[in-house]
Amino acid sequence: MEMKPEPTAKKATSELRIEDLRSDAAQLSAEDFERQHGNAFLLLSSTGFRQSKSATSTEVLLLDLDEEVGERTAGVSVRVLPIRAAKNSLTHLVTIGRTSKNDVTISDISVSRFHAFFKRNPAGGFQLYDAGSTNGTTVNGASVSTREAGPPTNLASGDNIRFGQVDVTFLEVDALRAYVAKFGD
Repeated sequence: MEMKPEPTAKKATSELRIEDLRSDAAQLSAEDFERQHGNAFLLLSSTGFRQSKSATSTEVLLLDLDEEVGERTAGVSVRVLPIRAAKNSLTHLVTIGRTSKNDVTISDISVSRFHAFFKRNPAGGFQLYDAGSTNGTTVNGASVSTREAGPPTNLASGDNIRFGQVDVTFLEVDALRAYVAKFGD
């Protein structure tokens, strides 16, 4: 009899497929959607993932910009990373990095083990600090300060963030719901 492997423990923040959010965006109220999935997200677009020779990294297969749009969008994979602290978190910060000890995990060798962190500003928006990462963090091409070196970077929906060599898009809940609604069209 073939034995099935034990399910692995769930990470603090699960990666979601945009396709899986479509029905929740259509059926749940804005408050219920936010309660279930969070209020801010990182979108990672790629044509797929491939485990590299090193067990500590994931290779993101980027789009070939020389291809026609119709040829490359058919294979695009969009992943959603909710920005939320783990249930057992002792801090108000949301950490991001390569290891599963972070609230948000991006398993790419260019991302430091503890790369950056998000915090809420008094108005309820999100701010981003670099945690002294090796390969840096940028928002819309501008470097993000470490906590000791300067002020945080305030984020707005649609901002492009780069952690090491990994590009993501920051979206607040309303922008994500609007994107998900259009995704099925």
